[in-house]
Order: sequence, then structure tokens, then C-alpha cells
Amino acid sequence: LQFIMDVLLERGFSEDEISSAMAWLVHHGETIDRLIKKQNDGVPRPVWRQLIDYERNAISPEAFSYLFHLRELDILSDDDMESIIERAVNMKLPNLDVQDMQDIIVMVVLDFEQNASAGYFQFTANRLSH
Repeated sequence: LQFIMDVLLERGFSEDEISSAMAWLVHHGETIDRLIKKQNDGVPRPVWRQLIDYERNAISPEAFSYLFHLRELDILSDDDMESIIERAVNMKLPNLDVQDMQDIIVMVVLDFEQNASAGYFQFTANRLSH
């Protein structure tokens, strides 16, 4: 959330405008979610996603459970989930935990590659970007 606010400030919006927009989203977000969900009701989603062996070796059960939970809450799309799993496997870290998964989710959802080229992200001494 802070990242979004910083970007809006850089783009010239005032703090009052940003606060008003955030308040509006908080009060109307559920209505927007229902409208979007109605548009997507035509194709049923699969109930589960099973990891194959090399995915299971790369991602801890707790991290996958966290990811799957976000998908079931419609916070992540099916495409986001697949991109996150692919990114997690390609990182070749031993048994990603929930914290690692949260970092990868942020990178995918915020479109890390595009925004990094614009200078919005910094690398720190730990394994992942922030």
C-alpha cells in the first residue's frame, strides 16, 4: 500500500487526493469485487492445484498452502498463481517458506520486472528484492 502511495505522490497527486481515493476504495471495494466476479462466473475454476515433484521439492507445504489460500480468496488469479509457482521453482532456493512466498507474490503482483526498470525497487542484502 505504501508503494502505491509513493508512486502516486511521485506522479503529482496530493496526499489529500490519495487519502480520498484510498477511503473510496475501502468503502466501495466489495461492490467492485462483486461486479468483477459476476463477469468471470462463466467458466468454473478448478477446485485444486496439485504440485508436481520438482515443484513440491522447491516449495514448502506451508508456502503452497498460503499461496493457495490467497487464490481461493480471489486475491490472486489462476495466472498469478501459476506465475508465482514458476518463479518459485526457477529461483532454485531450498524449500521456500511462507516469507519467501510472500516476497515472490509481491514481485509478481506488482509486476516487478517492469517496475524495476523504472527504479521502483531496491535490492537488499537478503535473498529477495524489496
